[in-house]
Amino acid sequence: FSASTSLLKSYSEHHCKSRAIVKTSNSVEDFEEEQSYNDVLCAIQLLIQLGTKDFIDLCNTSKGVDSNQITDVIFFGLQQILPLMTQGLLRFPKLCTHYFTLVGFMVETYPKNLCSLPLELFDSLLDSLLFGMSHSDSLVSKSSLHGLAGLAQEHLKTHSLSNHLSAKPNIIENCTRRLLLEVIFQPIIWDRVEPAGMALLPLAAIDVHKFVEVINAVSQQYGQKQKRLHCAFEELIKPDILANVSKEGREGRVVRVQFKNDFDAFVRNVQAFLVMR
Repeated sequence: FSASTSLLKSYSEHHCKSRAIVKTSNSVEDFEEEQSYNDVLCAIQLLIQLGTKDFIDLCNTSKGVDSNQITDVIFFGLQQILPLMTQGLLRFPKLCTHYFTLVGFMVETYPKNLCSLPLELFDSLLDSLLFGMSHSDSLVSKSSLHGLAGLAQEHLKTHSLSNHLSAKPNIIENCTRRLLLEVIFQPIIWDRVEPAGMALLPLAAIDVHKFVEVINAVSQQYGQKQKRLHCAFEELIKPDILANVSKEGREGRVVRVQFKNDFDAFVRNVQAFLVMR
């Protein structure tokens, strides 16, 4: 594990200084550039393998390694990789898919650790999730939306984003606004309806008043349609559901099913008068 840690640290220190993403339009040049970043992919694959159940079980049984040691290495490795994951790098399909596989695993398994990242690294993580949620690859978009939902749910349960929100108070509102404008109100929504709804719900529950402010600001962009948009949100966002999510930090099975059905109806309604012609 110390060898893995040293390798990842040395790699990050070198490449954060020496590498820059240059966009190209030629497919051959794209391939060559992606190959030059193959070592980033290898680092991500290493972290994914370290986190597999088979590897952890093997270490626990035959090597006497505490699972917390594995967690520490994976988390340390992610910290080294995050500064490298620009939108330019994420445009490479294979690398992008593996990166979001790793992030999805981390959010599902260690959400509190991710919320406790230093602000600069947390910003990098959040930027990648916001980029990924509107990605053309539905697996990438769903992983990103699940990640966004996981961070919001963790904050509802533990207030783990309080320090970040003190430094940047508009983090949640920015996520909500971009989720609405870049995913829910776009034609791409149809292959990611459920994860988009499950991301919107905890974001709304964090601060209902600020969520209403976001809705008001977004609605103004749609002119004569803003009244219909307000009515659609009033049917979707029920105070008792938000209160329950805010209190419990999660939606629960019954609320999840109810909100899923309500959100499906909301998307069909909104798409009919905002997007479809």
